[in-house]
Amino acid sequence: MRGFRGFRSPGPACFVAALTLAFGLLAPCARAARVSCKIQGIDDKEMVENIEATLSIARARERKDVTAAEIKRLHDRAPGEIREATAPFGYYGATVEGTLTEIGDEDFRAEYTVQLGEPVRVRNVHVAVTGDGSKLKPFPDLAAQFPLKTGDILDQRPYQRRKNTFAAAAADSGYLDATFTTSAILIDREAHIADIDLVFETGTRYRFGNVVFDSSAVDDRVLRSYLTFKRGEPFRYDKLVAFQSGLGGASYFNRVEAVPRRDLAIDYEIPIEVKLTPRRPQHYEVGVGYGTDTGPRLLFGVELRRLNRSGHRFSGRVNVSEIELSLNAEYFVPSRYPDTHAYSFGATIAHLDPVPYTTNRMAFGPTRSQPRFGWLESLTIAYEREDYSVGSDNGVTDLVIGGATYRLKRTDDDIYPLRGYRVDVGARGSHVGLLSTQSFLSLTAATKVVHALNPRVRLLGRVDTGWTSTSTFRDLPPTIRFFAGGDNSVRGYDYLSLGPRDADGRVIGGRLLFTSSAEVEVALRGKFAAAVFYDAGNAFESGGHGVIEQGAGVGLHWRSPVGPIRLDLAYPIEHTGWKLHFTMGPDL
Repeated sequence: MRGFRGFRSPGPACFVAALTLAFGLLAPCARAARVSCKIQGIDDKEMVENIEATLSIARARERKDVTAAEIKRLHDRAPGEIREATAPFGYYGATVEGTLTEIGDEDFRAEYTVQLGEPVRVRNVHVAVTGDGSKLKPFPDLAAQFPLKTGDILDQRPYQRRKNTFAAAAADSGYLDATFTTSAILIDREAHIADIDLVFETGTRYRFGNVVFDSSAVDDRVLRSYLTFKRGEPFRYDKLVAFQSGLGGASYFNRVEAVPRRDLAIDYEIPIEVKLTPRRPQHYEVGVGYGTDTGPRLLFGVELRRLNRSGHRFSGRVNVSEIELSLNAEYFVPSRYPDTHAYSFGATIAHLDPVPYTTNRMAFGPTRSQPRFGWLESLTIAYEREDYSVGSDNGVTDLVIGGATYRLKRTDDDIYPLRGYRVDVGARGSHVGLLSTQSFLSLTAATKVVHALNPRVRLLGRVDTGWTSTSTFRDLPPTIRFFAGGDNSVRGYDYLSLGPRDADGRVIGGRLLFTSSAEVEVALRGKFAAAVFYDAGNAFESGGHGVIEQGAGVGLHWRSPVGPIRLDLAYPIEHTGWKLHFTMGPDL
């Protein structure tokens, strides 16, 4: 029997391993037990949610490995867990009656009827603030307006929220060492009463210290112009975040991190280290698009983000489409308040050839932008030269145009708003006495509103108006005249096809403009939505002589990452022929 020299009889360990393997292979065939839970006798939704979050047998519903025996053990624990979950709401003596019913093979229904009993009520409240900030707002008000008063049910939710408010107010006000020296709720369960004792020590107020930048890509003078605080001011996190956000919004850096070095504080002055990750100094882009007003479009752009350490930058763009060939360039210079103010010098050379006119346009001049009474104000002065032909009118104009525009925008979402509006008003003009061949004054106003009736239905409205005063209207270039019709004007009509006409019936534009739109959009499945709309308006001669043209139709919209993509089919009322409109971009 030499051939069996290496064979050994299987020991107990081998049998255990074999049985383990066998049960492991059979385990997937066994179905886990299932249980449903119902809580009765409580009307407070938040209390029920807290019970369900605390209750082990309720959480077992989500498990796939729970057994019938374990469910029974969890059911036995449930009354104690329910009493624990009702205590923070002021009910410490709740009684619980529970039943566990087997309703099928390994299926159970657990029901718990809760009688909350008499609540614990507040007897005494002592809330005090000590330390350097004890008499400074908002701390005295937070103490005086403590949400729990004598006779109230001891609900620990407002108690904890007010504690959090104290801590947040201290951090926002620069009291970074603030702490609760006393934080106690003394409960007499038999008497159903409780005493609250809360003492908040603010400590000493910290101040902003020196700010150090770790990048040499841009001069410190430019970077410091974004600061929202001065050295020695009380430290506030909101000011630090505003500074970081403002500098992060500039084109110089990919990442901005303002770090308060509390560990390096001297005499309660906290130095700020600003960690900066520069962006690439050059950025290039190529874009392809399509619109029914313009046809296929190409875009070529370049941005030189840091021309020098003073923060100057440059951007250029070439637009190519069936109706436009243009080159636009802009040079930006930082101001003392770069987060809100901007200075730039722009130049444009363009050949524009929509159906009603053709023009070769050149313009250049400075722009200054800044906030004004909550609006964004832009002031410009530019020299513009146009060689144009519109209907039977043609000529060459040299104009020095001064202008001002104001924009107010409020929205809950920049890409796909449910509520919001935008208002734009503007004025521009020239005078023959100021190096111009024509005199005119033009005023414009436009508004757009989005209002959601519910998460699935949105209402959109739009109104655009314009007025031009001049004694030589037929000598003005077409870019100053008003036209209507197209994707963002009166749908159902071709781009710029509406307006006063010359003796040959060709559109030449008007002195006045009025267009409006009303639309209802209803969400469908996924990111799609259906829309119905009605547009009306036209461009007119002075006095409003002309017809209000109307268009109505339906649309299919898709919510893309860059805003809605809209495919609209419009019918020109009192005319014939359907018109397809394709647009994309944010609503506001």
